[in-house]
Amino acid sequence: MKFFLKNLGVFLIFLGAFFLIVPFFTHLQTNQSLLWGWILIVAGFIFYTFINKKYQ
Repeated sequence: MKFFLKNLGVFLIFLGAFFLIVPFFTHLQTNQSLLWGWILIVAGFIFYTFINKKYQ
């Protein structure tokens, strides 16, 4: 479980990047998809930083 928590932030960052990459290639860019991608990347970075400080 600790391994999953430590890598959840990285997973959120990759998911956010996926939310930004797929609409770019399908030419369906909307503000909503860009916003979700940005939120997931920022949340993943924050989550990764705080969880790794806690479990070191």
